[in-house]
Amino acid sequence: MSQYIYENRFFSTDEMLKEYIRCVIYRKISLLGALFALLSLVMLLVTWRDGDSALMAIFGFCLFIILVVLLFSPVLTLRQVKADNQRIHNGLLFETVVRFGDRILVQEGRFSFSCDYHQILQLHKLSHCWVLMFGPRNGILLVPDRFTIGDPDGFEAFLRERCPQMK
Repeated sequence: MSQYIYENRFFSTDEMLKEYIRCVIYRKISLLGALFALLSLVMLLVTWRDGDSALMAIFGFCLFIILVVLLFSPVLTLRQVKADNQRIHNGLLFETVVRFGDRILVQEGRFSFSCDYHQILQLHKLSHCWVLMFGPRNGILLVPDRFTIGDPDGFEAFLRERCPQMK
């Protein structure tokens, strides 16, 4: 019998990483960026109505910069994540194995780490994967239909029992 209660095996896909970056890492940044873009747009319209071309240029430039950052930051982050994976694994693609026993163990090629259940703060259920957050920007990805050990239907209840901090 296995010493693990649950085991999840998968290969990371671009869709998973894009969704993780967009919905988890850049979620707050996107909301704040949209707020500042809206503020810049309002100020741009007010200065346009008043005919103040210097302020209009400043607010227009701010709006442009905010929109460029909002559009290109996730793309550049995805490129960086993929480059880091290539560097860590010497260009090879490895299966990610996440095991749940006394601790949570993650292994991908020669790279591995572990964490305690009390470190898990949040569970994000995305369309391509689930993310167990153990820091503000650090997460463990899982694919809900790729459990090789354990009953996937009982996994969330198992997590809620083991992870008292989890939201």
